[in-house]
Amino acid sequence: MNECKWEEIDAFCSLGEYKRFCAWIEDQIEQDVVEEISVKDSFAGQGFEERWFRCKSSNQKWRLVAPDGPFRGYWGNVE
Repeated sequence: MNECKWEEIDAFCSLGEYKRFCAWIEDQIEQDVVEEISVKDSFAGQGFEERWFRCKSSNQKWRLVAPDGPFRGYWGNVE
């Protein structure tokens, strides 16, 4: 169950969209809805900037991978 109602983002449409998303996730941290946790297993190996977050209500873990052309970034559940 996804109590945080987060949705996967397969690719950000622009750098601006990614930056707005980062501002939103930082706001979620400030509101104590989310906490940042250590990255345990990097997305597609090394080389991408990556952060992991845990939703406090559902305990789900999600990863945010920064765009690095031609890769357009990713936000998704850590399974």
